[in-house]
Amino acid sequence: MFKKMIIFGAVITMLAACSNNEATEKNEATQQDTTQQQEKQVDQQETNSIEQPEQNVQGEVTDNTDLSEWTSLPEYSKITEQIDNKAIHFEKVTDSSDKRILFIIDENGTKLYKSIYIKNTNRLKIINIKDGGQIFNDVLS
Repeated sequence: MFKKMIIFGAVITMLAACSNNEATEKNEATQQDTTQQQEKQVDQQETNSIEQPEQNVQGEVTDNTDLSEWTSLPEYSKITEQIDNKAIHFEKVTDSSDKRILFIIDENGTKLYKSIYIKNTNRLKIINIKDGGQIFNDVLS
């Protein structure tokens, strides 16, 4: 009888340990799914907001033609590499802790491109507003 109780206790302990590993694996899979869903939502929001500029942290859309501020941004070189027109200006739409959205405008003030930089993943997306096409979507190294 004593041996049966020890075996029963060992079996219960092993089952509890196995179910804990399965729960951990399920939690990791759920976290990955949640991360993917969040990225899809961000992508969808960014696509939907091409024509509707967001406001920056202070609640105002700013236009700054001083390039010294923009050249220090990690995405600046890739943006200028992808865009043909060198006579461009940047207009900050949003610069929060997780993303930065800029409009690239020409000297007449016409919005040509939209740049979306996701800070925690270093992903840059550049969208041609006129043609409505995405011209760049990759993680910057």
